[in-house]
This record gives sequence, structure tokens and C-alpha cells, in this order.
Amino acid sequence: MKKVLMFLFTILAGLQVKAQVWEDYSSFYPAVGIQVGTRGIGIEGAYPISDAFNIRLGASVFPSAKMKFGRRVFEINRSDVTLLADWQPLVGKDSWIARKWIVSAGLGYFFENKFERYVGSNKTSDQLTDYVVEWGKFRPYIGTGVNGLRLSQRLNMAVNVGYYIPLASTAIKIYEKDPVEIPDLRDDLDSFPYNVLPGLNVQVGISYIFFKKSYNKYFQ
Repeated sequence: MKKVLMFLFTILAGLQVKAQVWEDYSSFYPAVGIQVGTRGIGIEGAYPISDAFNIRLGASVFPSAKMKFGRRVFEINRSDVTLLADWQPLVGKDSWIARKWIVSAGLGYFFENKFERYVGSNKTSDQLTDYVVEWGKFRPYIGTGVNGLRLSQRLNMAVNVGYYIPLASTAIKIYEKDPVEIPDLRDDLDSFPYNVLPGLNVQVGISYIFFKKSYNKYFQ
């Protein structure tokens, strides 16, 4: 009897391990975590809809505070919500890049997306606003990255880079700045790298995986 029980236990254990192997090489799994990058800090949730496709929903906010750079005092105000679809082009392949590389596309909406310049070179509580630069709020997104960078059995790290494509021209609101200088300011905003930086996204995220096979020889 004992031998029969041991045999059944071995069979069941074998089936359990087999079911836990990540056989499709997908780097997607249900997870929620934190992210930090050019958009500030935020939270993000992910849910796979197939082996090769994943949906992400995230929100970020840039910590708002006056900063001094040279003889300028400025403040960046950004907050957004972004919905993305991820595609793993080489799913099913055994190489490292095939198991990690993803391509992303989606939409982002910025509740705030502006740069404020203040009068003077010192930070004060009652400082007057010199001018405000407002970038477009609704932006399509395209990017790429790597996902499935293992930190532990339940912690995943991802690195994403991409670009929020502007659909509207940059707006400038003048308060104290000399109007004569506005053409120069407009030229600066329309030239590289100032015309690219507002849409640039570089993001590192760490997430907790809810349902991941505990034994996965490919998740490493």
C-alpha cells in the first residue's frame, strides 16, 4: 500500500511540475507595480491576453517643485494616464532576446504637461511666473523594451523606451517675459533637443507577479 501511495504521489508531483513549466516562452503575466522615469513616478498594471500580447494601464506624476538650473528657476508639472498594448514578436523562440524583447503602442493623456519659468534667479514663495510652455495633452505612443528581467520568483523588472507623438503645437503663455524674446523662445522649442524631450519616455518598472509558474526554466 505504501508503495502504491508513493507511486501515485510521484505521478501527481510530476504532473504538477510539468504544468508549471513555462513552455510558450512568453514574458507576460498578470502583475502590478511601480515605475519611475522621465514621466515621474507612478503605478502600472499588466494583464496578458495571449502568449504574444499584453495590456498595460499606468498612471504617473512628476514631483512638482521649483528647481534652479544656472540662473533660471523653473518647475515641471506632468501627470498622465497611459494605455498600452505590448507585442512579443519572437515569442516561442529560445534566445534571451526572444523571451524579453517587446514592442509597445498605445495612447497617453496628460492631465498636466507644462514647463513654468519664473522671474529671477532665486527660489522664493511669491515668485512671479515669467512664461509657461504647455505641450499637447493627448498623444499616441510607440516604443520598445525588455520585460521578464527576473529579480525573484515574484518580482519582475522591465525597461521601456519610447516616444509620445505630439498632435498639437506647443503653446506659450506670456506673463512677464519681454515679448521681443518670444521668437527666440519659439525657435528654441522647435529645435532639437527641446522639440523631442517632452515626448521622450524612459521608464524602469518593478512589478509583483500574481500568477506565475513557480518552476520555469525559461524565466531566468
